[in-house]
Amino acid sequence: MGELITYLLEEVHDDPGRWMVVDGAAINGEEMAPWEQEWGRYEDWIEVGPNALVCDTPRDITANVRLELWSDQPPAPESAWDHSWTGEIFLRSGKIQLRGFYNGEWGVHEVFDLGHRDATWLVRAQHKTLENDRETDFPRDIYRADIYKFQFWRPILQQGS
Repeated sequence: MGELITYLLEEVHDDPGRWMVVDGAAINGEEMAPWEQEWGRYEDWIEVGPNALVCDTPRDITANVRLELWSDQPPAPESAWDHSWTGEIFLRSGKIQLRGFYNGEWGVHEVFDLGHRDATWLVRAQHKTLENDRETDFPRDIYRADIYKFQFWRPILQQGS
């Protein structure tokens, strides 16, 4: 099992509800951006393609996003997640950040440096919706938060390069 090297916790407040974890090469126009190409959908909540993971969050919901860099495959999640996807993604610069899908100028988010460029990464993407489940006299949607976790690690064969 791997060890957590570093992480970044951010909030997403994008009104249209579509946002992405995107590589700096796509932001700077060095690579095709997600809005310039078509991908097949992997799940109903995430699309994955070169240099980006695109997520959908219901309008007016704040998404809390945690990006993690691991030395090797992270342990299995301790608690259940509503959605989970594990696969590969190629990142040109290896420097990723959160951005709005429709408005690339939206928000200022920190760059999360994975430490390797021109590399294929293994990633586990997870999503969970937390709702009011304690106060039954009140609507469930008065308290709602969407949380996302993206765990990145290098395939064994590429870790030396």
